[in-house]
Amino acid sequence: MKKFSIFTIGCRTNIAESEKLRAILSEENFQYTENPEEANYIFINTCTVTHKADRDSRKIVNRIKKLNKKAKIYIFGCAFYLFKEDERTKILNYETLLKEIKKDKIEESVLPPEKSGHSRYFLKIQEGCNYRCTFCIIPFKRGKSRSIPLESLIHETKVALSKGYMEIVLTGTQIGDYGKDIEKDLNLKILIEKLLDIDSNFRIRLSSLHPSHFYKIFDLLTEERIAPHLHIPLQSASEKILRDMKRPYSLKFFDETINKILKINRNFSIGTDLIIGFPTEKDKEFKETVNYLKNSPFSYIHVFSYSKREGTPAAELKEIEPHKIKEKMEIIKEIDKEKREKFMKSLLNKIIKPVYEKKENGFLKGLSEYGFQVKFKGNKIKKGEITNVFVNKIENKCLIGFKLDYEIDK
Repeated sequence: MKKFSIFTIGCRTNIAESEKLRAILSEENFQYTENPEEANYIFINTCTVTHKADRDSRKIVNRIKKLNKKAKIYIFGCAFYLFKEDERTKILNYETLLKEIKKDKIEESVLPPEKSGHSRYFLKIQEGCNYRCTFCIIPFKRGKSRSIPLESLIHETKVALSKGYMEIVLTGTQIGDYGKDIEKDLNLKILIEKLLDIDSNFRIRLSSLHPSHFYKIFDLLTEERIAPHLHIPLQSASEKILRDMKRPYSLKFFDETINKILKINRNFSIGTDLIIGFPTEKDKEFKETVNYLKNSPFSYIHVFSYSKREGTPAAELKEIEPHKIKEKMEIIKEIDKEKREKFMKSLLNKIIKPVYEKKENGFLKGLSEYGFQVKFKGNKIKKGEITNVFVNKIENKCLIGFKLDYEIDK
């Protein structure tokens, strides 16, 4: 039997694509191996969102070529342009790669949680982006927003549920744009409603969602089967920098969106992305961001240093010295630490519902509905199952607790 390995760098869209590829190849009688030295075929899903992602993509391709000098290597993903094709390497986009495997109904290809790399199912609903933020290269690599047909997504979700998944993560480059390229009245709200109609025994988690797309789904956020975990990218809390970045919203609009969410009678975990060191960001703009974050309701902050991407408008601007960016990053990281600790403390002595992932050092481990890792004592549970856990302490940035029926089962 021919063996294959898959390596993935980057976002949840890349994860969804790699897991789909793994499922298809397994159905075609290929055997998966985590050891690339054993593989006849190696697939590398690359990322180019930052300089570091480029560097990581190059490193893994070079490492794999040295480890296995006989395997056929397929490179795809957003950083494919960094590489040249040789006698061992094929560079393909994802759609071409699937066609080469000759798999027609890809929505039927789903590995169960115990065989896949994940306990949650990543459902890719679209790819590409119609926005043109001045710092971002991804629209040039992924193209315009393109949605996957509604019927295919419904079918794929049914298959995933039948395999044992209890959480479906909607993912894509810009999921809030879902549907409008297919037909005028199709949108993210309709997709979610159709998915919720399938079954009552699972939950949906939304991946990163643009603040301007929430108007479509505000009334759906009261639905208990939608995870109370929202990731809403801000990038900067300076009106000037938002304009310079060509973000399609103002800070005022962002605030209005957050406030509407907070008025819903649920305990939401709201996270965000932030870019530090955009070329036009001065001390004044940075202080505006710091002050905003300190008073914000965020439960965590993903912070990135600005990364120059050739071909974007911002690449023409003079960059800020790296040491200044590093100093500012440390300030934001400290705010992030405080936000995380505060939110985790709010979950003490409460029941949460993590999806079980794996055993680790005598504990069961999973991801809570709020997006935070949980370690808990328990038994009689399958990978991918959602369970009830009572949180009684916090250790090493992780929630600790026990499965409610643990004492009974023990």
